[in-house]
Amino acid sequence: MGGIKTTAHAQVLNAEGDVIPGLYAAGAIVGMFYRFYPAATSVLRGAVFGRVAGAHAVRRIRKN
Repeated sequence: MGGIKTTAHAQVLNAEGDVIPGLYAAGAIVGMFYRFYPAATSVLRGAVFGRVAGAHAVRRIRKN
């Protein structure tokens, strides 16, 4: 079930573990569960990390 790796700010990491600037991910695409999958958790994770990603993206835009 894997998925792509992200930071605590929902920023996507490349194969070397470096942040890809401006790229965010949330929900089912983000890795976390490997042997079992508790029902509906991707919906909650999408909501929480979607908000985190949005807030971080706004701060990044305002900074630039």
